[in-house]
Amino acid sequence: MRVLHIVEATIAGVRTHVQTLATGLNPRRFQSVVACPLRRQNSFGDDQFVHDLTSAGIRVVPVAMQRSIGPLGDAAALSRLSLILRREQFDLIHLHSSKAGFLGRAAARLAGVAAPVVYSPHGFAFLGAGHPARRRAYLALEQLAGPWCDRIIAVSPGERTIALHAGLAGPDQVVCIPNGIAPVRLPPAYDRAAMRRQLGQPSGAPLIGTVARLAAQKNPRLFLDAAARVLRARPDVRFVWCGGGELADLARAQAHALGIAPACQFLGHRDDAAQVLAALDMFWLTSDYEGMPLAPLEAMALHVPIVASDVVGTRDLLQGTAGLLVPPRDPAAFADAALRLLGNPGRRAQLAQAGYRHYLEQGTSRRMLDAVEQLYAELAANRTYRIAMPVAASEPVA
Repeated sequence: MRVLHIVEATIAGVRTHVQTLATGLNPRRFQSVVACPLRRQNSFGDDQFVHDLTSAGIRVVPVAMQRSIGPLGDAAALSRLSLILRREQFDLIHLHSSKAGFLGRAAARLAGVAAPVVYSPHGFAFLGAGHPARRRAYLALEQLAGPWCDRIIAVSPGERTIALHAGLAGPDQVVCIPNGIAPVRLPPAYDRAAMRRQLGQPSGAPLIGTVARLAAQKNPRLFLDAAARVLRARPDVRFVWCGGGELADLARAQAHALGIAPACQFLGHRDDAAQVLAALDMFWLTSDYEGMPLAPLEAMALHVPIVASDVVGTRDLLQGTAGLLVPPRDPAAFADAALRLLGNPGRRAQLAQAGYRHYLEQGTSRRMLDAVEQLYAELAANRTYRIAMPVAASEPVA
């Protein structure tokens, strides 16, 4: 079965998810092709995405897509995707994240493609689009495109509930397949203390951090406000943020304004993010919304206890036992939870062990891949479809 993955968001969790699917699906049954930008608009740390795919033998078809709404750029991307779908025969089309989700569904409709279309939102854009008018516009686009696909994959029960309440599809069309990650491999000679020294962290200082984009969704302002509160009670604590993003300069300025810059380190994008994560005493996730985040899964796999905002996706992941959930956008609650854990090593160890068990039982990539393969097979078996005739020679689109 030839599967075309269309993705604009070639960074962070979506990047990891698409790469896991493209390289992890059973090669005897599925041949993956990925259509994506060669570099994302305003991107940070995505240079390896195309290289990693091609190195694994995955064909990449370049499509210039941009994250922001732009009539000319979006029209060009829509035309390009329609051309690809007309010229090449795919047995299933899988769309990832909001921009590719809308353009891909529209392109399949315009191209007359009858192959099954699957859409993975990875967190609906209308949950965090800022101004209410923008949120309403994004919701309207999702509702418009809802009938243009065969299945929506929600990565958490909460995301499925949102899709149903928003009227994006019927109960039979929205399936829940939780995210999963491959085992996190640390170098054989990995030394936690040495990593802390490399980061310039004081010996013995409690280290709290996150691995996330410096973007509005991840709410770095909340992270820093909570850090300031922790530091008032525990000046020995240190904080790190691993990941780049459009809010990097603003976050650094906020740290200076709060007077906590000496205790806060912004690492930018790092290829060794897992090694940084393994050096933490506590992982924070301050997001305003999520689908089902991957970084906390990595923390679980590395036995790092978690404090996170009680929002859809994260709530489903931690389930009240694998980490502490606190009210969203509440820096005092974040700080209080962190201070309680800092003073209770036994509780930290208990949460770390519970998180690791959850990862082994429900968070592996193999579990996710098996569910996706089953869905693909069911859609292929239960639908007779045709592919639009080529508009030109049947040469693959470069």
